[in-house]
Amino acid sequence: MGDNNAQIVMTVQFRDSGGAGMGDILAFLDEAARNGNDAEVPAACLPVLTDCAGCRPTRGEGGERVFVFRLPGAIRERTGLCERVAAALLALLFTPLFIAVALLIFAVDGPPVLFRQERYGVAGRPFRLFKFRTMVRRSEDLQEKLQRMRGQQGRLFKLTRDPRVTRTGGFLRRTFIDELPQLVNVIRGEMRLVGPRPLPASDREHYTRPCHQLRLKGLPGMTGLWQVAGRNARTFDEMCLLDYYSLCNRSAAADLRIIGLTAGLLLKQACLKSKAEDGGQ
Repeated sequence: MGDNNAQIVMTVQFRDSGGAGMGDILAFLDEAARNGNDAEVPAACLPVLTDCAGCRPTRGEGGERVFVFRLPGAIRERTGLCERVAAALLALLFTPLFIAVALLIFAVDGPPVLFRQERYGVAGRPFRLFKFRTMVRRSEDLQEKLQRMRGQQGRLFKLTRDPRVTRTGGFLRRTFIDELPQLVNVIRGEMRLVGPRPLPASDREHYTRPCHQLRLKGLPGMTGLWQVAGRNARTFDEMCLLDYYSLCNRSAAADLRIIGLTAGLLLKQACLKSKAEDGGQ
């Protein structure tokens, strides 16, 4: 006999009466999740998924192209053993690079070599994130002043030419090398290789609506769908939707696709920088 207490998961459809914004869609998804339902949103309402993230919609019951947001299920609080072992093997592989980068930072910019910052991960719980230091000392003290001067409404604080970046920092940030110490966070079970980007306390002010918490329903990652879909060009609402869609449709194939896209973007970025330094030839 079946379990009569088993919850029946329904699928609810988003109906756009015209002019629906990203915030409206997020609020709909949040309500669906609170009620224990999957959700479908017409692909026409989500160009950020089709045009920016390269995601493929499916055919709904009426033949309409839709994106499906399946309930992520129970929140996983620790990284799985297989992924932690994979991170340990990657850390071992990159050990010579870690030593070389640490010596370079120490020689050129001085200590400390590592930057530790409190970030907020799954369910908003804090943890210490590790990076190679790419900014001057006291960079966090200078951020508030810079944010008032140049911050963009509705987006995370990022500067194209950040005056706090050190001599070695620009290269490390362009090549993603500064993020590699986060393999330690993966080994410790605090992060995954792919997941929503964990944000610092200075970005908590963006969580202005309950639906923004959707991106916290899974472990944070070193890279994710937001990073390969335009990154800082995306609004915070778009970031939350990209992260939640990734959590709702997580699979090994999807994670490998994001890792591949991340590697491609880094290679493209490095080539563009090299071309610019050669005078565009």
